[in-house]
Amino acid sequence: MKSQEIVDYKLTPALRECEQHRYRLHSAWQEAITFEPLQSGSIAELSDDQVRTLDQLPFRFAKLQDAVGTRLLPAMLQLVQEWEDNEPFLDKLNRAEKPGMMPSVEQWQLLWELRNQTAHEYPDQPERVKANLSQLLEQVPVLEDIYRRMSNWVLGFKGC
Repeated sequence: MKSQEIVDYKLTPALRECEQHRYRLHSAWQEAITFEPLQSGSIAELSDDQVRTLDQLPFRFAKLQDAVGTRLLPAMLQLVQEWEDNEPFLDKLNRAEKPGMMPSVEQWQLLWELRNQTAHEYPDQPERVKANLSQLLEQVPVLEDIYRRMSNWVLGFKGC
């Protein structure tokens, strides 16, 4: 596949999908960081609207990380001819980190673990749920920054 075809059929749609998830994640994050029960109260004090907003966070966080990992990153690696079909994902991340496409593989893996933690519900452990959600709220800007850096790399590459 030629570079322009990768840009047209893979990179541009991947960036569009990532941006959609980033926008919705950011909107939910902006609301959720103001929720008093997450800061000093109990999650049992959350309103139904607040719970709906918090339900969006792990979903959009996972969708953004999935889109970056399964669509944007492969397209970027294909663009620079560093893509290997049967290579483990960790090797792909490391391959992307070396030229600066991916800011930090270690950070990516920590976000992946957090995402998995928040995907599970613990109805009998409200403090654990609160801790996971609070940690997720802290890490939303980190995931957004990873995506921003990767999209900036793409824009810079396209400009060459």
